[in-house]
Amino acid sequence: MADPDARNANRAPSEGGEDGKYGGNEGADGYKIEIASVQGLITPLEESVVGARSVKNGQEKLTAYLQHCGAPELLQSGKGFIEAWGFGMGELADHADVVVERLYEAIAGYMLADLLRVKDFWPSDENMAKLPSGGAAKWSWEHVGAPEMEKRPEDSALSKMTRKWLSEYEDES
Repeated sequence: MADPDARNANRAPSEGGEDGKYGGNEGADGYKIEIASVQGLITPLEESVVGARSVKNGQEKLTAYLQHCGAPELLQSGKGFIEAWGFGMGELADHADVVVERLYEAIAGYMLADLLRVKDFWPSDENMAKLPSGGAAKWSWEHVGAPEMEKRPEDSALSKMTRKWLSEYEDES
């Protein structure tokens, strides 16, 4: 276990310096996440989920507004649109719920890893499971030893895809 009084080498270099936020760590190769920024994403996402669910669950009410449109073709087309839109918004809400849940887990993981001074933490399922939860696990972490965290994959499928797409739009001049 790292010495809690030692200089924190788990921080990003931008926060270093003798008078820095965490007491200096020039050249450290740690992580940095702005937890407040990530938390700022959650509220609008949760509000969007509420709106999407109201569209999914309020299809009858929306369709009722079309009853007096004056044209049967418009009524049928509107009903079809509202039905498809409601289905899509329901799917979006379901997936956004999962994203919100994972964001909360990631924030909690980063905060705990920060308190425990875990170097280069990233919230994979395996790493999250290795973080201690409860008194006995924390005692074991401090006195027996912390398990080694898995490293962030160097080249994920997402990074490969992103590089490919970005290369198509690079300036060729």
